[in-house]
Amino acid sequence: MIDLFVYLLVGLYVSIKIVLEVSQIFYIRKATISADELHNYSIDLDYFKKSNAYNIDKLTLSIINIIISSLLLVYFIFLSGISDFSRYIEGMNIFGLNNELMIIIFFFIFLSMINIPIGLYKNFHIEDKYGFNRSNLALYIKDYLMSLILSIVIVAVLFSVFNFIFQKYPNLWWFYMWVFYILFNIIVLFAYPTFIAPIFNNFKKLSDTRITNVVKELSDKTKFNIADIYVMDGSRRSTHSNAYFTGFYKSKRIVFFDTLLNMLTPNEVKAVLAHEIGHYKKNHIMKSMLLSLIISLVGFFLIYQITLISSFYYRFDMNPNSAADVVIFFSFILPIIMFFLNPIFSSISRKNEFEADNYAKKFSNKNDLISSLKKLYKENLSLFKTNPLYSKIYNSHPTVFERINNLKL
Repeated sequence: MIDLFVYLLVGLYVSIKIVLEVSQIFYIRKATISADELHNYSIDLDYFKKSNAYNIDKLTLSIINIIISSLLLVYFIFLSGISDFSRYIEGMNIFGLNNELMIIIFFFIFLSMINIPIGLYKNFHIEDKYGFNRSNLALYIKDYLMSLILSIVIVAVLFSVFNFIFQKYPNLWWFYMWVFYILFNIIVLFAYPTFIAPIFNNFKKLSDTRITNVVKELSDKTKFNIADIYVMDGSRRSTHSNAYFTGFYKSKRIVFFDTLLNMLTPNEVKAVLAHEIGHYKKNHIMKSMLLSLIISLVGFFLIYQITLISSFYYRFDMNPNSAADVVIFFSFILPIIMFFLNPIFSSISRKNEFEADNYAKKFSNKNDLISSLKKLYKENLSLFKTNPLYSKIYNSHPTVFERINNLKL
């Protein structure tokens, strides 16, 4: 019974994903824009066509990635790939190290290597074609290796803890892993801005007095301590722009890409910062963390219940005593489940964006926020018009049309 359910789940997942990507491509190709819309949103027809072409190229690559991922999924889940892979790694007997840990590490490396061609094509063809890429092959390889090493260390720690708990507490491992998951996320929240992010980028405190003056004014108005604002050298790799909150408690900070600061006026920066503060003041970050904790608890418990099904290991040719086999199986299945939950998360995220925009227009000039949005969408070649169904499932942000119309209310 469980194998039939998994067959149906995987088939439905792959079909819906491909249909959504293809329908989005057709929607973009047929999209039109009026002269009034071009004027109101400060864009020209060439930009509109370029934005559409850029997003179609990304969607086409996404379809190829879905096909590759689906083939891997079918092999590992339905064609004894998990047991084949496990036996192969065990047969290598690497330095006499723990076989279970080696299986997971090499599985992670294998998946990472599979994604190399997609990453190279995206970065050095698509991003380069539209003028975004500023990286070079040497920097790309350095980033890849650093990211791989860091990820292997994290994966090794996480799996070692899971393997110990899985073997030691067969009836309660799901709860203990959830507790460890909470602790691990707290550690990451503290460590990311101070120790992890600086591995890949340089960060310096904002020093431009034109901007620091408006920031201080905003800080006083909102009663929000904005002592730690950092500028990140995003321009080393890309011309894309962004700003984000990171960290927790004393490690909390706001980060601006240098490309963003070069693009916006001080008052527009103030408006963008007011939006980011809005997320904090409206407790969006805390609510997201709480939702994540609830979902993870339910997720761990459901995984535990599935592993209790007598036919589970037999149907998918797995070792019932292997924590590695369980991890590999659910590394394919969990993203599928999350995909079907994604419309809920996307809806909450879009609602949060509107709330943050509404907060921002109370503490900054809404016209500055509108002009910054126009620049951000334009410089990042974001879609101005998108398939409503695709947007409901995938998009964490409303379109520029929706955000500007909301700000004008």
